[in-house]
Amino acid sequence: MSTKSIAKTLPTPNTSAVIPIRPDLDSSARPSFSALIVRIDGLLLTLLRRWSITALRFALGSVFLWFGALKIFGNSPVTLMIRETFSFLPVNTFILVLGVWEMLIGVGIVFKRALRWVLILLGIHLVGTFVSLVLNPPLFFVRGFPLCLTADGEFVMKNLVMLTAALVIAGHQVKPLQSDERPQR
Repeated sequence: MSTKSIAKTLPTPNTSAVIPIRPDLDSSARPSFSALIVRIDGLLLTLLRRWSITALRFALGSVFLWFGALKIFGNSPVTLMIRETFSFLPVNTFILVLGVWEMLIGVGIVFKRALRWVLILLGIHLVGTFVSLVLNPPLFFVRGFPLCLTADGEFVMKNLVMLTAALVIAGHQVKPLQSDERPQR
C-alpha cells in the first residue's frame, strides 16, 4: 500500500509552490541496509587512505621520541640489556648517543624532515638491534631455542614491525630522486 504525500499549496501571484509535509513512504526510494553498509565502508576506506600513513608516521615518530628521551634522561628499561649485550663499548656514552639518535629519528619522522635520511638512520638503528641477538643469545632466547623468546627477545623482535612501518612510510611519503639525465632515444 502506497501512501500519498500530504502537501500544502501556498498560492503566489504567478506560481503555486508545493511544500511536502510528510515524505512519500514508497519503499523503493529507501536505500537498503546493505547499500548503507557499502556507503559507510567506502567512507571509512577513503578516510583510511587519506590519514593512515600520517597516523603511522606520528605513531612511529612518537615511539622513537619517547624511547630516545628515556635513554637521555637515564630512565630507559633497556639500559641493563644494552649493558649486558654491548659491554665492550663505553655504555653510558653509547646509551646517550643512542637516545639522541632515536630522538632525531622521531623528530624527522613526525615533522617529515629529511625523511629519506631519517628512515635510513632508522633502518641502521633497527638492524643494529638485531645484532644484539647474535652478541648475547642467552639474553634473548630461552635455552638457546630461537622460537622461545625472553622478554628482552620480544622487545627486540617487535622491531620487525617498526622496520616494516618505516618501509611503508618510505614507500608512500619519500619523494623520488630527480634525475638530470634525459632518456636516450
